[in-house]
Amino acid sequence: MHKASKYLIDYALENDFNTIVIGNNKNWKQESSMSKRVNQSFVGIPHMRFIEMVQYKAQNTGLNVILTEESYTSGTSFLDNEEPIKTNYDKSRRVQRGLFVSNNGIKINADVNGAYQIMRKVFPKVNADGIQDVALHPIRVSVA
Repeated sequence: MHKASKYLIDYALENDFNTIVIGNNKNWKQESSMSKRVNQSFVGIPHMRFIEMVQYKAQNTGLNVILTEESYTSGTSFLDNEEPIKTNYDKSRRVQRGLFVSNNGIKINADVNGAYQIMRKVFPKVNADGIQDVALHPIRVSVA
């Protein structure tokens, strides 16, 4: 947890970010409806502890952390400039695990789409122009 939170803070500082946005829903673990085995693994992850580590490390370096709720972010399209609200929500566009398809057929990593929609909840004027190509191909980072 410490390595991952330190990596996030270092990455933000190296790239001249001044704000980190984190999506979090109250009681979201209590409402998870995955398989029994996956539920047991998922609810054991100390997400709030990780968020607290990011918050205090960010405070020590002068970074801002904004915690926001993340409803309707996984079923709305960032690439189509949709607001993450109930009327735009269509989970069927999440065609398979990890893949989201926009209204005009552009495929994007589902978690990246959700992360951008979480960011849109805090910064409503953010849009896909200019960042689309970067957002389509996330990388995995090992902090072990």
